[in-house]
Formats: sequence, structure tokens, C-alpha cells
Amino acid sequence: MVSLNINLNEIAIFFSILLRVGVILFMLPIFSASGLPNNIKVLTVVSISLMLVPLVRQSVQPLPFDPCSMLVIIAGEVIFGIIFSLSMLIVVAAFQFAGELVSFQMGFGFSQVADPQTGVEDTVLSVWAQLFALMIFFSLNGHHIVLRLIVESFRTVPIGGFTLNPALFGKIATLSGMLFVLAVKLAAPLIAVLILTQLGLGLIAKFAPQINILATSFPLTIALGVLFLSITVITWGDMATRNFADLFHFLGKLIR
Repeated sequence: MVSLNINLNEIAIFFSILLRVGVILFMLPIFSASGLPNNIKVLTVVSISLMLVPLVRQSVQPLPFDPCSMLVIIAGEVIFGIIFSLSMLIVVAAFQFAGELVSFQMGFGFSQVADPQTGVEDTVLSVWAQLFALMIFFSLNGHHIVLRLIVESFRTVPIGGFTLNPALFGKIATLSGMLFVLAVKLAAPLIAVLILTQLGLGLIAKFAPQINILATSFPLTIALGVLFLSITVITWGDMATRNFADLFHFLGKLIR
């Protein structure tokens, strides 16, 4: 006769690891893309959790099966995952917002495509800027850093032990304000050039009303926008690198 012994303590430890890994990964801007099949997401989360069991099981408390205690722990992990993922989303959203500003000035507001991250319609340049930021993230081995931070979080932040404090609120507010500052810095050179272009076209329309400005402005603004975008995009990589470095530093302080 074959006897099957089930260790409930080991299962509870696995569920604790699965809870944190699942909450964080499902909220990351890369992993939460609607184009990624759900079965792939689930298999990835389960696989990573299984690989982390021998690494962090000594530091993980088993997930209690009591409904009240479980709900409290799940709420704490959801808050921790939101803060962890929101900080990364801010940097990616800053590039997307910068592309939105540039697209509006270039006249690309009329042409929209489906955003692969959210599944909603967005302008061409905003989607391109978002994918550009994600490529910089992967080129910096950001996915390795995120996985390492998740592993360290099991040793420094107990399951369900994450708490909010006023200092953390201040850091999150500062990081959120960086979204608009970074977006304006990225788009400022292009916006300045395109505003001056619109000013020049307005003067032409004033002194030469026989010229159809509406028909000639679109090719001109698009050409100038693409030209200066190709010039300024060199600095976008450096800015993305610095901001992702600040992001990783913030996440390191968050888990400690």
C-alpha cells in the first residue's frame, strides 16, 4: 500500500511565497500587459515561487488558514505589491506621458493605436516611448534586480508584516511628482521647437493669407518633430538610466 504524507506546513510556506510573488508580478507594468496570456502569467508565477522555496523557506512564515488572519495578510501584501509596482510604473508612465505631449504638438493626436500594455487606444509616439523605456529597463538587467529585491524582501519584510508610515507617504509623493517632472524634461526640447514652428506658421498665415496653412502645417510639424526627436532621443537613454537607478535605490530602501 502506498502512503501519501502531505506536509501542510510546507504547503502553507509555498502559498506565502506564491502570494507575494503573484501580487508583485501581476501588478508590474511589463507583466500586467493584456496581450500576455493569463495561463503564461500563472505558470510564470508558480514556477518562480517553486524556485524560491528552497532559497527563502527558512525566512518565510506559513500562511495561516484562519480566514480573518489570511485576509489581514493578503491586504498587507496587496499594499506592499501596489507600492512596489507603482514606483516602477511611474517611470514608464513618464515616458508615455512625454510621448503623449510630443504627439499632441506634432498632430499625431488623430492617429491612435492599441497600447500593448493596457489594451486601450493611445497615440503612436506614447506607445513607442513606453516600449523604449521598457527596453532600457531590460538592458539594465532590471528584471534581475526586481527578482533579487523580491528574494530579499522575504528576509527583511515578513509576510503580512508590511506597514505604512508617514515617511513612506512622503517618498511615494515625491516619486509620483517625478512623473510630471521627467515627462516635461523629456518633451521640453521638442515642445519648444514645435511651438516656435506654430508661431512661425501663424505669422505666415497673417502676412500671406493665400497660403493654406492647414494643409502645409501637418507635414512640416511632423518632419520637424521626427528630426528633433531623433536628435534628442539620445539623451532619453541617459535619463531613463538615471531614473531607473533611482527607482532601484528606492525599492531597496522600501524592502529594508
